[in-house]
Amino acid sequence: MNVVLVSIGNFQEYILSNLRQLIRLGHTSIYVITNQEYEHHFAEFGKKVTCIHYHLLQDDFEYHKHTQLDKMFRNGFTMFTSSRFFYLHAFMKQYNIENILHLENDVPIYYHTDVLEQKIDKQYMYIPVDSYHRAIASIVYVPNHTILGNVLAHYSFEQNDMTNFSMLSHRFPQWIRTLPIASSTMAKTEEQTHVTKHWDQFHMIFDAAAIGQYLGGVDPRNISGNSQGFVNETCVIKYNQYGFTWSKDTEDGILRPFLVNEGCTYPIFNLHIHCKSVDKFTG
Repeated sequence: MNVVLVSIGNFQEYILSNLRQLIRLGHTSIYVITNQEYEHHFAEFGKKVTCIHYHLLQDDFEYHKHTQLDKMFRNGFTMFTSSRFFYLHAFMKQYNIENILHLENDVPIYYHTDVLEQKIDKQYMYIPVDSYHRAIASIVYVPNHTILGNVLAHYSFEQNDMTNFSMLSHRFPQWIRTLPIASSTMAKTEEQTHVTKHWDQFHMIFDAAAIGQYLGGVDPRNISGNSQGFVNETCVIKYNQYGFTWSKDTEDGILRPFLVNEGCTYPIFNLHIHCKSVDKFTG
């Protein structure tokens, strides 16, 4: 499986900690879609990371021309957050790349993607949702550019990525499936059942945002000071009701997180380190 990150418009230092974790896990096919002037930041990785200059990618949908999102907020943060999917599509199409796992720059994973190869159905995109009305593209599986293109053809240029992918996952279940953000045994309501769908397929938890926010706090630009223990107001799974533990694998030395509930321990595939201190949750 190919791993693809996107760093355009604003360079985020913590992407380097994420890349080091991917390499530590043994990944050999890693791409970063980025500005040409940012390429020197990735020099330490040599040929282990391939930089793709985003200005050389042809966006068939002309996202930047049509978007209605605020282009000024945090140097275009909201706009670039959505635009990454259009560059992902262009990259996959132009380079004939299939079978990718896309991660946000503050989202380290704790297992090699080979684990997903055995579980994923390559006919679908996969994305975590944390309620009926919100999807968070912290970790996204894309099988090929055709399916992603089908989805983006219905993308609303007036909405952000969280609202878009939530609406699209409801409208087009033939293209998009959800990643479970908790075990199905933890679901007590219909909405909780919705966000834990496909647990029996993966038997792993995928963090949309709320676990990382609870364990590490939120973006300091949102809340100053120590915000560890933050409980996401939108996510229908409240992680302060559960325990968490870490265990170091004796074979590869990777420290991995687990959720604990009623005597059962569940592996967590990724964490969304919203506070941006990725290095504190890797290594």
